[in-house]
Formats: sequence, structure tokens, C-alpha cells
Amino acid sequence: MKSLKIIIFTSLLTVLNCIAVLSDITASAPTNLIQQIASSSSYTSTSQNTEAIVKQVENITSSVVNVKELRKTVEKDAKAFGLAINEDALARMSGQTIAKKKSGTVTISADGDNVYETLEFPEPNLDTIVYDTGMMTLTKEGGHYNDDSSNTIFVAGAQKARVKVFIDFKRKKQWGSVESQIKLSTLGGDTITNTLEGGATTIAELPFESELINVISSTTGKPLSLIGNPTLANDIEPFLFSSHSLASLVKADGNPADYDSGDERKNMQKAISHSTGGAAATLGDKNILVGASFSTGSVGTPGTTTASFEASHAAANALASDFVNDKVVRYSKTVTTTASKYTGD
Repeated sequence: MKSLKIIIFTSLLTVLNCIAVLSDITASAPTNLIQQIASSSSYTSTSQNTEAIVKQVENITSSVVNVKELRKTVEKDAKAFGLAINEDALARMSGQTIAKKKSGTVTISADGDNVYETLEFPEPNLDTIVYDTGMMTLTKEGGHYNDDSSNTIFVAGAQKARVKVFIDFKRKKQWGSVESQIKLSTLGGDTITNTLEGGATTIAELPFESELINVISSTTGKPLSLIGNPTLANDIEPFLFSSHSLASLVKADGNPADYDSGDERKNMQKAISHSTGGAAATLGDKNILVGASFSTGSVGTPGTTTASFEASHAAANALASDFVNDKVVRYSKTVTTTASKYTGD
């Protein structure tokens, strides 16, 4: 398993050196390893109902998109590109209430199977649509999140991110990047700058939703390594929580994010805990969870894009509920992004 992970990570480095990887690799029986690589290094399509998506789309997307006209466009484009219609996503965009589904980080293949995709970075061409937020200043969230007023983690007003999303409906692919500028009080005000490249996911349905999540090291300023299996004793990328639209450690209802096991949760807690003092087991690695989520109704319609940074004041070894209960600090920004044609620049 470790060898497989090394091979895939090496492929990622090769791609980032401008050698295109053009083949798709899928697993018939996905393991946690494949899930981790797919969700931490690639955009992952999502199909689920959460309060966050309802609020984001209702407050932003529906304000600029006529829902009836959107349905007509979706039906027309789905037929033209051989895509299914995501009725749940359409319902979310019109603010309708739909039955809750179990969260999951999966890509839905054209034949309806759930598969986890590995890395692919297509080259944009003149058929590619680009959604670019530009550099945004993130703001601190309230509600279920900590106000960060004591033992402050983030420097207020200094958290910035830019999300670029590329969509090629002819190739049925979406990919992109998140550029982050993170300024931490715990590092004396130094800024961590990073650009995270998200590999491609397959577009099988309209409307389309996806997300990208990764832990950025406060020491190196880079994503944590994919080489090896994560443990409490190393700095390997933790297995990520089961996907939900907030791309957050906290669900919209305030409950902790779901993990496949307690060890996976503890690894993540240690990675992003900024706890100070106490026994060694309570101390975290002081890293940052960087997330991006994106949704669009159809070909060329406006998109809704969210960028977020998260860290926690809680002890690394805290219970799940204690870890998120008024302990997680979240900065985010949600905007409407306009589609533009890739021009080759």
C-alpha cells in the first residue's frame, strides 16, 4: 500500500513539473488510501444535502440565476453532453427542502458506480471554462465557531485566498487550484503562502458540485506529505473526514465531522490543533486545514465558490465533541464567480 502511495505521489510531482498525465486510474474496491489521495490532492465531486449548500446557493446563486430558466438550461446541456440531471442540486438552488443523505466523498461515474479517482491534471484548451475568484480576504465566522479572541491563532484581516476552477464539459472534467496566504499569530505574524493544485474529477451530473481539502504545514508552508501512512508520531497528511459541503471540521448543525475511525479523527486533530501548554499528548502540530468548494448550475452559468481556513484551540487528544465545541476557528469567503472562456493566457 505504501508503494502504491509513493508511486502516485511521484506522479503528482511529475505533473507539477509540467509533464501532463493524461490517463484515468480507478479502483474497483476503494481503500482509505485511495480515498485520502483523491480527496486531499484532487477536486472531488459531491452529491449531498446540507444546510450550508442550501444557504450558500439560496443566498447567492439563486439571486443571480432564474431557477426555471436554469432547469431548461440544465436539461438542454445535460442532453447535449450526455450527463445526468442532479435533481437534489437543482432543489438546493431553488431553496427546496430535500431528504437528507449520508455524506460521502465520491465521484459518480457515468454508469452510476461510485469510484475514487486518482490524479489527473488536464491542460486547459479553448473549450475550457474558467471560474476565478481573484484574491479574496477571508472573514472570521461565528455561530458554531470560536471567536479566536483568546490565544489568537489567526491575524484578523490578513487571511487571503484565490480559487481557480477549470471546467471542460466536452471532456467531462473539472480541476483547479487554491492559492492561500495564511497569517498566524502563533508564528509571530509570518505569512504562509501556498498554491494547492487540485487534480481532475469527472463531471457526470448537472448541476455540478465539488470540493478540495488539504492540510498545510505551518512549518514548511506546503501540503503535508502523502508518502507513508499517517500516525500521531509523523507529519503525514491525515485521512480526511467524510465530505460535507462546508469542507469543515464542523458540520452545519455544530456536530463533529465524520471519520471512518477514531484514529483518523485523532490524526487530524493533532495536525490542526494549536493547543499550548499541558502534557505532550495535548499538543498539536499547529497546521491549517485549507478548503475550497464550488458549484455551478450548468454550462457557463455563474458559480458559487467558497475558500476557507480552519484550526482549533482544543487539545490534540480531545474527544470529538470537545474538539469542535466552540474550539474550531474558521475564516471563509463565499462569492459568485462568473464563467469565462479560457483564452490560452
